[in-house]
Amino acid sequence: MALSLLFGKKYNKGNVGGVELDVTLREVHSFTSRVTNYPIEEGSILSDHIINEPAVVVLEGIVTDTPLAILTFFNRSIDAFNRLVEIHQKREIITVVTGLKKYPRMAITNLDVPRDIRTGQSLTFSIELKQVILDTSVRLELNEDNIFGGVQSEIPEEIVNSGSDIPFIQQDPQNSLKDQATSGTDVGIQSLQPIPSDVLVRVNESLALIQGVA
Repeated sequence: MALSLLFGKKYNKGNVGGVELDVTLREVHSFTSRVTNYPIEEGSILSDHIINEPAVVVLEGIVTDTPLAILTFFNRSIDAFNRLVEIHQKREIITVVTGLKKYPRMAITNLDVPRDIRTGQSLTFSIELKQVILDTSVRLELNEDNIFGGVQSEIPEEIVNSGSDIPFIQQDPQNSLKDQATSGTDVGIQSLQPIPSDVLVRVNESLALIQGVA
């Protein structure tokens, strides 16, 4: 601290969603990652991804009614308490300023406010916050004609019956978002076979019998 003041640089003053701390007693900055694992036949476990978990910050601070400032309010500690409770109840996403780093998009996960004879006219609290990861991916309506225009979704029956000149299933443009599986793959299309005459006779007899009963 002495060196930072000597060279004209000091730590940021603690601030939680606009609540300015007079004193920061303790800071904990947690950065964790999760390694995904899956077993293989040989009995070993392989890892294929590392997932960074949201940052977690724990602050222990004090807000007093008589800070070293010219214009202050007597109930400053009560106002700070009410504001922190409001942030938690409304599930607000806030910015947290610590001595080492500024954290945007933080949400309160735990707030402890102990009170005893030593606290006096001040607010002493411990707060834990976790960073909120927002989804910024782009979503498109996949049924729009301008995205999948020109895709052949049906094959005429006469072409299927002929068993030849089967058109490509995929006629998508190169920039299409649809699956770009190869069009030359045999998709298992078979020509239609006529119903055997003896089977057709039995079917007609069964239909006549059903209609007579009805």
